Amino acid sequence: MGTSTLSRFQRGALAQLVSEGHHTYQDMADALGVAKSTISYELDRVKPYDPELAQ
Repeated sequence: MGTSTLSRFQRGALAQLVSEGHHTYQDMADALGVAKSTISYELDRVKPYDPELAQ
């Protein structure tokens, strides 16, 4: 699996997982069906994470 782009829905789901605060990157990747590197890339792009800004 390589780094992929998240959909608007996936970004919203990622924001929810981040707000819950107890998920690892791997847990979030598994929940969204993407690579852990995608989660890492996405969360590094916008700090603090905001799905609307990331879109």
